Amino acid sequence: MPTNEIQAIDLDKEVLLRIGKPSDEHIVPWSILKSVGNSLEALVLTLAKHSQELNEAVSLDDFKLDFSGFYNGSPVPAFKLNNHPKPTLFHSDASIHRAKKAVNDDFSRIMRDVSEGNFKAILDHYTQPEAKNEVIKRVYEFSKAGGEKPVSIVRRDAENHFYQVYQVKKLKKSVLIKLLVEENLPTDIDSGESTAVAKMIVTTTKGGKVVRKPSEIYNDKEATLSLKLDQIEFLGHKYTFIAPVLFQIYQEGGGTIIENEQLDIYAAGANLTQAKIELFSQFDHTYNRLTELQDDQLSKRLLRVKQYYNLLINTVTNL
Repeated sequence: MPTNEIQAIDLDKEVLLRIGKPSDEHIVPWSILKSVGNSLEALVLTLAKHSQELNEAVSLDDFKLDFSGFYNGSPVPAFKLNNHPKPTLFHSDASIHRAKKAVNDDFSRIMRDVSEGNFKAILDHYTQPEAKNEVIKRVYEFSKAGGEKPVSIVRRDAENHFYQVYQVKKLKKSVLIKLLVEENLPTDIDSGESTAVAKMIVTTTKGGKVVRKPSEIYNDKEATLSLKLDQIEFLGHKYTFIAPVLFQIYQEGGGTIIENEQLDIYAAGANLTQAKIELFSQFDHTYNRLTELQDDQLSKRLLRVKQYYNLLINTVTNL
């Protein structure tokens, strides 16, 4: 097999780990099995967290692992993604499929790099220092989880024989320290700058020119922008509220965020108009999804969200 070829691993089906040498007695101490399983799950969850395919339609709960047992006569435990994740408001089979494929690809690529001892290549896939550091730390923990016993990823043939796909080489602490990236602010940001919210006086001159003059200025610790709505219309549904509802507006990463924690809404867009469209879409979807689910299917938090929607909405009209 060429050193740069990636052997695909499907976490949805199973990932087989050989703990110890093939000639070892077929016994794995519980402490080591638990350590390997926990560190493997932590790595997979971290890959999912930093995947570009992770969105509101996908929950990290979809990437928790189940221990599915041993094959007869082997010291090879099997793990796979759980098939009983908690229900989410924005559940989408297509989104979950894309996210799982992305995580499978990332995991397979990283295991190839680990097997070759090319730990630096792992970082090249990520741009944010936080992601680089968290992923390489999880790789370090997984590589050390077997203790003195070697760990490898294997496959099983039809006759229940196992062959190695990837060797989990140990990442030395000294190498880890060199790979960690400083999580500093970009150097082109002036730490003395701050944002503020201003109250403007708008006047029109006799010539028709509009003049805006700030009358009061509040720094970002004193005030935030907000959006007040007394109704929402989306895809033929009109939701009228018993009282106006405030949504917080703020800028993040060059885009606009509209948020309301009580309604479990976090709408993002390239500008305010796009963020409002996303807000209306999320409100409509969340209300209908909560209405479909029985109370005993919801967590305590989501049950409170559902109660708030029912309290807030006065009428729902089909347009």
